[in-house]
Amino acid sequence: MSLIALCSATGAPGVTTTALALGWVWPLVHPDRRVLVVDADVAGSGPLPGLLHADVPAGNGVLALAAERTGLTPDSLIEQVLALDPSGQRLLLTGITDPTQARTLGSVWTGLVDVAPELAGAGIDVVVDLGRLGHRYEPTVLVEQADVAAVVLRSTLPSVTGATSALRSLRETRGPASMTTAVLIGEGDPYTSREIARELHVDPLPTVAMDAWAAQVLSTGGATGWRFDRSPLLRGARGLAASLHALINSLGPVVRS
Repeated sequence: MSLIALCSATGAPGVTTTALALGWVWPLVHPDRRVLVVDADVAGSGPLPGLLHADVPAGNGVLALAAERTGLTPDSLIEQVLALDPSGQRLLLTGITDPTQARTLGSVWTGLVDVAPELAGAGIDVVVDLGRLGHRYEPTVLVEQADVAAVVLRSTLPSVTGATSALRSLRETRGPASMTTAVLIGEGDPYTSREIARELHVDPLPTVAMDAWAAQVLSTGGATGWRFDRSPLLRGARGLAASLHALINSLGPVVRS
């Protein structure tokens, strides 16, 4: 396993929540692996997960990496990440808060692609929150080179329509041999997962439940005990982690251009 990129085509369907939930359950589904969640949303989301209680040192994250004169290495990357749990199995690389900062980050995204295989060899998989596609400074190299790129969507008509167009574009950009898929957040509003899967030509279509309480724990803080671990959001994230693992394994060895 290596590099997984999550994005959206319209609105705010829950890319950041999905990325953080996936990062939380990853070591539970894959006990021999660690995970690094990267905030690469160039619109300036800059999430400070509640799991950190906003205890984020100033000056670290992607901007610190962009300021370094030497090329990105696994060690320099790890120096800038934050641990989401005491054991350090769940790691976070924080992003930007101002969209104007995005123009300085091109070398960071290229470096991340370059070091991803080394991180994978060291037992660290990478989950990237790309945010919404279409930004002027979009991290194109991550879109093109991710082992799996997944469009996150809701079951509303605008979201499905936007995801259909985004998937078509991603498949053209990434090529037919690359794994490009989708993740549905909730269903029945008004379309079912089966209807959406048929429209998107994605089978199977991983589905994660709408779960406001667990999403709030990730974004603003709260208890992470048994109720959180058994929440609909994390149950769905476990299924998503297993599905993504299967997709990557089905590709065989990945050769990046």
